[in-house]
Order: sequence, then C-alpha cells, then structure tokens
Amino acid sequence: MKTIIYDGPRNLKYTDVPVPKIKANEILLKIKSVGLCGTDLHIYNGGMNLPTPLTMGHEFSGIVAKIGSQVKNWRINDRAVGEHVVNCDKCYYCLSGKPNLCTNAKVIGLQLPGALAEYLAIPADLLYKLPDNLSFEEGAIIEPLSIAYYAVKKAGFVLGKRVVVIGQGPIGLLVDQILQQSGAIVIGIDIADWRLKLAKQKKWANYIINSKKQNLKEVLSKIVPGGADIVFEVVGQESTAEIALEITRRGGDVFMLGIFETPSKINLMNIVKKELSVHGSWTCAFSFLPSIELASNHKLDLKSLITHRYKAENALQAFEDAATYRDKRIKTIINF
Repeated sequence: MKTIIYDGPRNLKYTDVPVPKIKANEILLKIKSVGLCGTDLHIYNGGMNLPTPLTMGHEFSGIVAKIGSQVKNWRINDRAVGEHVVNCDKCYYCLSGKPNLCTNAKVIGLQLPGALAEYLAIPADLLYKLPDNLSFEEGAIIEPLSIAYYAVKKAGFVLGKRVVVIGQGPIGLLVDQILQQSGAIVIGIDIADWRLKLAKQKKWANYIINSKKQNLKEVLSKIVPGGADIVFEVVGQESTAEIALEITRRGGDVFMLGIFETPSKINLMNIVKKELSVHGSWTCAFSFLPSIELASNHKLDLKSLITHRYKAENALQAFEDAATYRDKRIKTIINF
C-alpha cells in the first residue's frame, strides 16, 4: 500500500509498505480523508522527538475493509471516523474516567502508525460510525472538533458570558462555533485577517481583533470592560499565554489548548492577584459521539474550514505548503 513516511525534519517519502495485519480486536480501515494538524506540522518541522520512520496522521475517516474475529457491530464498507489515543484501561486515570490522561497511552500517528496511508489497523473500540450526511472530508474534522468540544464543555455554562478565543485556526474556529451555539458572546483574536474575516462573516464571532494591527488592550477594553469572563488560548506561544492571563477579568477562567513546543516564562502574579482559574485541556474524553451528533445535525459548519485539498501522491507538497501557512490556509485535507 502507499503511505507517507516521516524520516526526520522536513524529510517525507511517498512509498510502498505492506498492508498491516489486524489483531482480533482490530479493524482494517481503508483511509479516505486525513486532516493535517498543527501537531503534524510540529513533527514535520522537527519540533517533536519521535522514533522514525513514522507514518503520521491522526485526523481521519475511512471505510471498513476487514474486521477482526472478536469485533462486533461493524460491517464491511461501513463508513467510520476514529479517535487516536490508545489507552491502557488499567491506570488510575483510565479507571477514574480521564482516559485522555492515561499514563501509558500511545498515540496513532505519533508512537503508532498513523492514517497517512491507504490502510490503518485500529482497535475497533476507537471507531465510530460516520453518518451518511457527512462527507469523508468532514469526517476527518471530527477529531479536532472533539478537542474543541471537550474544552468548551470544561468551561461549563457560558450563556451570555464574554469569551475570548485567542487563535483562529481550525480548533479556535471550532471553539468559536460551539461557544456561539451555547449562547456566549465570542471575541476572536488572531493576526491573520482571512481567518478573522471568516469568523465574522460566518457569525461564529461577535467581534474580531487583529492583535498585530490593532491595540488589543484598547479595543478589548471597549468590548469587555474589566476583562473577559473566559479566555481560550489556542495558539501555544508564550506571548499568547501571557495575553490570556492579562485580559481575563478578576476571578475569571483561562483554558489552555495550545501546544507549547518550549517552556514559557509568564507573569504568575496575574493568576495570584486576580484569582484566576487556569485549566489545561488535553485532547478529549467522551467527546466523539456528541461531536458527530453536532456535525450531523448541521449545528456547525465544518466544510468552510477546508481551504486546501491534496491527493495522497501530493502529500509532500501539502506539508511544505501547510508549514508556511501560505494562500490564506485554514484546514488542509489529504484524500486517498
């Protein structure tokens, strides 16, 4: 089968490897669409120390091609999407209902072979049926949607609250949409005009601010005097983490979703003096089914996030282009 192999920073190969054999509890999924994630680009740029050769890809959809002997409730040609974290189901966190914090977890596309291949062997309990009214490309966005859903769910009741989302990339824009559906007043912040304009045009954000071109604190003080009730940091940089703590009101909540490549130095007195509650939000738990339901009921717009599509044989070009964020890019999809 054809696959895209990562063999070191900016070193990808489109090559042939054997079709994986499945275990009794696994399904062989014929891959249809794969989304390129910020994590994939971090790996591509050498930002993560992972064993090579590696097949990346953890946002995916496909068709059931083969079923393990112990697997039930699946048929050949069923349409599916899947989670990417393989848990141990034995550690304290797994047994406490926090499988996303599993101490022995292995991740498809990082420690395990990923979906940038014609076929993927995956535990059946990580798969969910993809409704017929969602395309395979939309199916590949269910995983980032679940990340956004999980984070917003952690925030609880948001009706009428003034919520800032720093970072209007794919997950940030999905956070916008879920917040908007939940009745929040959403303020989107980014440095890319095309992302901000999409958020405003689609009415996912009530207000937008380009923090590179505008005086962020001055503009924000007119929208949310005293600071935001809740802030989501969806970038993963020291500067944006600092901003998140600065613009949150006293007694407010900050949720960190961004992937930070290096340790950060921030002013912790913002937390102390304002009595902020700062929450990490790591991948997701029990969020795939509600995410699929939201998308299937057309409560959210996934299609508008897809700006660039590539065939699998052009995946190397897809990574090169996506790494530069050129051409007003939001979400890149690779189709097999």
